[in-house]
Amino acid sequence: MRPMAICPECHPCLERLVGLAVELATPDLEVRRQAAAAARRCLNEEFGPGAIPAFIANRLLGIIHHLCENQDPFAARKAAFTDFAARMHRRLAPAYGDDLESLLRLAAAGNALDFFRGEAEVAQEMLARVEFGINAAPDFRRELAGPPGLLLYLADNAGEQFFDRPLVSSLRGRGWRVVYAVKAGPIQNDLTLTDLEASGLLAALEPVVDTGARTVGLELRGVSPGFRELYDAAYLIVAKGMGHFETMSHLSDPRVWFLLQAKCPPVAQALGVDLNAFVFAPGPFDSP
Repeated sequence: MRPMAICPECHPCLERLVGLAVELATPDLEVRRQAAAAARRCLNEEFGPGAIPAFIANRLLGIIHHLCENQDPFAARKAAFTDFAARMHRRLAPAYGDDLESLLRLAAAGNALDFFRGEAEVAQEMLARVEFGINAAPDFRRELAGPPGLLLYLADNAGEQFFDRPLVSSLRGRGWRVVYAVKAGPIQNDLTLTDLEASGLLAALEPVVDTGARTVGLELRGVSPGFRELYDAAYLIVAKGMGHFETMSHLSDPRVWFLLQAKCPPVAQALGVDLNAFVFAPGPFDSP
């Protein structure tokens, strides 16, 4: 395993993000053209060795939000995927146990949600019982056996909260103070406080904080002072999704445990697993 590094394959993926975001952001074809052109200029300027794809995505989406005058172009898709996730959770949850590893696998199943893929493809991924390509559950269990403290749980996509809730509840039942962290505002299809409240799970997942930033993954230099204080104080950090892996795998932080599906070749290659494998892996990682 090694930290995520930018690859040539990341460029067409970011191009695809630009195309989808501008399409969702406005029906005005001229505004779409201008926003796409500006975002692609930024992409070509920032794409290169040492860059982090998720950080580039943040810049591209900021440009599109501004030029299209739409701060949440993925709102309708998030609402649809949240309803879909609720249905899938009701269908899948009975197949999983209430032990730690089963709850980790159920939470990982939720990470199959992806705005680039249709519901049928996502459902197929979810219905195949999750088995980890990297399974650090035994090591995590040993960590949890120590004196409980603050555990920061970094949420990913809207809809995953249904799959996260049983794991969060179990960790709290072990005495850990689990704080569930969402994004401070709309970015791609990531979960926000507004999305969480609309799903009816805000009270069930409290205490909930936002990062103070609207970013794919986590850019520590942009988070709020209050969140940074929580981050620094956390004894353990569970980071859901590829965005967090992209932005945090290079931090060499042994507190971080990554829980995700490796949905693109560069992430799968960095983790040393097959494409679309599910992973529960601890940091830090070896240098590339």
